[in-house]
Amino acid sequence: MSDDEIYRQIGQILIDAAPASAAVVIVEAELSPEDDHCKLLFDYIDGAGKKDWFSPGSPDVDVGIHENLIALRKLYKAQDLTAGLPVWNACVVELDVVLGKLKIDFKYLEPQDD
Repeated sequence: MSDDEIYRQIGQILIDAAPASAAVVIVEAELSPEDDHCKLLFDYIDGAGKKDWFSPGSPDVDVGIHENLIALRKLYKAQDLTAGLPVWNACVVELDVVLGKLKIDFKYLEPQDD
């Protein structure tokens, strides 16, 4: 699966799950190092600019986002897109429902002092 296909799937999942009044959907995701679980927080911004949280109506949304983010992270590893650094472990996904644009900002584990 290509990164474009993964992005399209994530976008479609979010469009299908978004509240009717959503102009922008925001998902904060944190993946486990083992890829076995993912913490997801769902927010949206309505047409008036008011931000609120929502809970998707189906657990399939969480599963779909989780599986696609894992596939994207594996793709980054396989294509050596990490510049020799550890791959990202969290991200913020933002979908502009009105314009149909998806943006993902990747977050990286901060090095810990031992």
